[in-house]
Amino acid sequence: MANIHVNLDLDSYDILIERGLIHKVGPMIKELTDADKVVVITEDSVGKQYAAKLNKTLHAAKNLSIRFITVPEGEACKTLRVLSAVYEAIANFGLDRGDAIIGFGGGAVGNMAGFAAATYLGGIQYIHIPTSLTAQLGTAIGGNVSIDMPGSKNLVSSIAQPRGIFIDPDLLSTLPKAEFHKGLAEAVKIACIQDKDLFTIFEQAKNDVDLRKRLPEIIERCCRIKARYSEKDEFAEGSRMLLDFGNTIAHAIEGYNRYDGTYNHGEALAIGMYLITRQAEKLGLTQKGCAERIKYVLQFLELPIQTDISAADLMLYMTNDMKIWGNMIRLVLLKTIGQAYLHPVPLKELDKHIITEIDA
Repeated sequence: MANIHVNLDLDSYDILIERGLIHKVGPMIKELTDADKVVVITEDSVGKQYAAKLNKTLHAAKNLSIRFITVPEGEACKTLRVLSAVYEAIANFGLDRGDAIIGFGGGAVGNMAGFAAATYLGGIQYIHIPTSLTAQLGTAIGGNVSIDMPGSKNLVSSIAQPRGIFIDPDLLSTLPKAEFHKGLAEAVKIACIQDKDLFTIFEQAKNDVDLRKRLPEIIERCCRIKARYSEKDEFAEGSRMLLDFGNTIAHAIEGYNRYDGTYNHGEALAIGMYLITRQAEKLGLTQKGCAERIKYVLQFLELPIQTDISAADLMLYMTNDMKIWGNMIRLVLLKTIGQAYLHPVPLKELDKHIITEIDA
């Protein structure tokens, strides 16, 4: 079992990674939280596949009452309406400050469940068991909890650390090829900003079998990097912003499409990473050849690298980007593969850096 300790003083916690962990996590959660009651917030597809397994291991813990709450899939769960219904269900179950909420699903469910835990009764204990590849690769780490507003992803947000994160790569064993590839976009991002050796793993992979065999290693490498960024910059005011590489464009693409599924986050992220790097190369801000290397890996993963949305339309959805300070936005660019930096740009000059295929 891999154990990654996230050192945040009183908010420190551990990330445990092991195949088959879902079968023994119940007593571990009981020991960690000493809760009398837990509410498991999950989504329908996860519940149908894995709720019985989690329920069984939670019942193996003594003196623990359990309630499952099912919310809509993906970003659809991160609304004020859903959050209000979750609060009501939690209250009816009688959770108190000593109890816990478990987020059992992908990144969106984890975000919403964490937000509910952080705000209910001033904050109660929260555990995350991520079931999507993107979440297991590190989006579950860092304490980002949020809900969306119309057209703006993660607009209502806070930082609230979990008590623990339990990652079981076996929960991904039935992941279809397309979803596997979309999830790996997050690992490509981590490789681009911090781990050139991980990027080489993608460049040298012959097929999906290679990548699936190395999945626990890929997950652990990404989680260790994300954990170190969280330790250095808990509130995302500096170096942790580097983890937003590609997201300025990605979130705009998702917002433009009203999160309707035209692009999921992995696809939007792939486009964002390639477009921002291609233009940065043209401006002399990134080492030549990086965009082509990123393009090769993304196309190997059958991910998109372009969009027919104009830059002008995308920039309308960048006004709520967390990296905007005053009249400046700090873009995340690459010096080279494995090394990222923040590049301040006046908002009035943003159009020089955001060029899509339709504008080229």
